[in-house]
Amino acid sequence: MRLRALLVVALAALGLVVVMSPAEPAWACSCALSTTERDERADSIVVGTVSAVTDRGVRITVDSVEKGGAGVGDTLGLKVSRSEESCGYGFRVGARYRVNSSAGATGLCAGIREISAPALAATPSATPSAASAERTQVAGRHVPGLWWIVGGATVAVLAAGLVVAARRRAGGGHP
Repeated sequence: MRLRALLVVALAALGLVVVMSPAEPAWACSCALSTTERDERADSIVVGTVSAVTDRGVRITVDSVEKGGAGVGDTLGLKVSRSEESCGYGFRVGARYRVNSSAGATGLCAGIREISAPALAATPSATPSAASAERTQVAGRHVPGLWWIVGGATVAVLAAGLVVAARRRAGGGHP
């Protein structure tokens, strides 16, 4: 009887912990390469203005070429997801970007940086945007909120109380 009661208490506590645990964000993208490594792996690196964005890709009018066979004035069609959580990128029509691509595709981890005309002349190989870098750093880190700590402590106290009550009923416990 005592073993059965302890099993029920343990299962109830486990169930409460699972129900109360905070949901982790789902990040399918993890960028581990440095800017230099991204540039080395890219087939093409261009600076250009986005002329169209679809669910499957982006069209960029090339302003300058750092690497690859594209020419100034060419329009590149690159495959890219719009979701940064799945390594895509949220391009904006009319904005200028420095874009790395390989095999006709690009994404957050390939190396994309939104730029302005003065930034292009000053730092053509600068690092990815602060938002992208922060998203990459935050992806693997989770800090539980205060409610999670209080909830876990509550479950532990309830489980301990149930164990003590089960022992007293069975006559095996002392106050």
